[in-house]
Amino acid sequence: MKSKQWIGAVLLALVAGVVPLVVSACYYRIGLKEYPWFADSEATYDFFLYWKGQMLILLCGLLALYVAARQLAGKERGWQGRIEGKYFIPLLLYFLLSLLSAVLSEHGDMAVWGGYEQWEGVIIITAYVVVLFFAIFLLEGRTQIRVFLCVFLSCVFVMTVLSVFQYCGHDFFRTGAGQAVMNFMIKKKLKFTFNFEIGRVYATLYNPNYVGSYVALVLPIVLSVISRGGRMSGMRNRFAIVTAAGLLLMLIGSESVTGCIGVAASLLLAFAFVLADPGVSRKKVAVGAGVCVLASAVVVCVNRPVFTYGVNKIFHPTPNRFAVRSMESREGALVVTTAGGDVLKLTCEQGGGRYHFAAADDRGTAVEVYEEGELVKFGDARFEEIQLRPEQVDIDGEETDAFIVETPSFGRSYTVIPSVETYTGPGLSQRVFYIKNPFGKKDKLRHIESVGFEQNQHFGSRRGYIWSRTFPLLKDHMLIGSGPNTFVFEFPNDDYIAMKNVGYDGSVVTKPHNMFMQIWVQTGFLSLLAFLALYMFYFAASMKLYFRKTGYRRGELLGIGILLGTFGYLVTGLANDSTVAVAPVYWCLLGAGIAVNRYNKLTGGIADDEREYTADSH
Repeated sequence: MKSKQWIGAVLLALVAGVVPLVVSACYYRIGLKEYPWFADSEATYDFFLYWKGQMLILLCGLLALYVAARQLAGKERGWQGRIEGKYFIPLLLYFLLSLLSAVLSEHGDMAVWGGYEQWEGVIIITAYVVVLFFAIFLLEGRTQIRVFLCVFLSCVFVMTVLSVFQYCGHDFFRTGAGQAVMNFMIKKKLKFTFNFEIGRVYATLYNPNYVGSYVALVLPIVLSVISRGGRMSGMRNRFAIVTAAGLLLMLIGSESVTGCIGVAASLLLAFAFVLADPGVSRKKVAVGAGVCVLASAVVVCVNRPVFTYGVNKIFHPTPNRFAVRSMESREGALVVTTAGGDVLKLTCEQGGGRYHFAAADDRGTAVEVYEEGELVKFGDARFEEIQLRPEQVDIDGEETDAFIVETPSFGRSYTVIPSVETYTGPGLSQRVFYIKNPFGKKDKLRHIESVGFEQNQHFGSRRGYIWSRTFPLLKDHMLIGSGPNTFVFEFPNDDYIAMKNVGYDGSVVTKPHNMFMQIWVQTGFLSLLAFLALYMFYFAASMKLYFRKTGYRRGELLGIGILLGTFGYLVTGLANDSTVAVAPVYWCLLGAGIAVNRYNKLTGGIADDEREYTADSH
């Protein structure tokens, strides 16, 4: 290999290996205080995402400088053959549509630079595109690929060590040294508390769900380096086996059902390759499948409570337990929809220091209203779970008349503030109903669109609720999205009734827990098509290259490993989001996979001899 051509491979490996390991505090202004659905907090700390993004940007800059220096020195030749249009066109389209969405976004600052709990603005998306491009460009020969793999797997090993210690109850970040690392980038030193119980693995990835995505992405690649012969194979195999075992413990400790599904999907695709091999022994396949099933059964039995909980989240989610599904202010009435779909239209007039109520159903039929002491109740079986009582509330330092909508059987209560507002035209006024939200702010009750999951709001750890509110957003972003990192503004975070019903009271939803809907809403449906087209071209090329072969050489096993890992990652994307904690690994490995495919096509697999092949070799 020519002098110093390994530098680019090392920089790429640092993107895939070191960026996920970066952890340190960052104090920043949130910029959401002005919205009624957010608390009055001016600023907060980020520990797991911001500096990962900054490290990614730094490494992209170094990669760009390295490539520019080689071009200026005239040491880079034959590079045109490494960039195929079938990859470049969808990649460019994805980037341009993301950029356009950021430029046209109503929340430009966050769309460009990122922000609250995400830090994945268009600058970071550009970094993803750059990393993939340079991975295709720079990983041209056997030595570059091996250097990349060696450095990357070393970093994965470090991640597994941290995770195994967490699994065993010895969390590095709960030690003095770990807290010093987390305090490294700020002047005011903090004492940390942790949301996750001891023994739960979150690694350095912010959330156990992202641990599942990481393992699904990396595990097949680690397993692919195991071989039956060659120099140093014994040491390499032992290292790979230990790292793979660490990744499995990492997955189990994270309790990520999505990660398990991603790994299972990769395993099924791997068996498809094995079964398609004309020379494979069906007996060995059956034995291998039996071993996998047995190992999985042992893991499930040992961790039965965890897996039972995970299965129940999908197949037996917590049933809905509320009497009021929604409330909205409409045409001078408070429109209350019950869990059973019945509608109560409530009007009120103020007199004698109290509210006087009248009610009707959605057909206009009057509903009896009667009083029991301070309580107001309804003489209709459909609404017997609902009662009202007067209340004085403090809004912006002023006492205001209000009433509480209570459902005692379910332990829910909602504070409603009636107000008379004047509209266009002299004397034209209407009663408008507001709610006092969990942040002590007054916000108008409005209609919130939802699609599906009416009886399964808790499906997949309340993903049913989030998805039901995300589906209606999709139709508004067919061409251009709302801007990267702006899902928090699109999601109806003022859906106070439903959020309280599912246990999100006082929370802010910043992501849809589905990478594909995240891309659709934020950068548009066309950008999602470009994102998927890029991977489908890679998937099709990989299947053409590796499927139905008789035996595989080392380089081909690596190519298959990257294919399986990226496939598993996309499967986890059905229930997890794109995040700067894991996404740089995916984009870098996708580029590496394309480069490895090109090299395998040229050489028939990474050769075991010492001859150096590159993209322009003949």
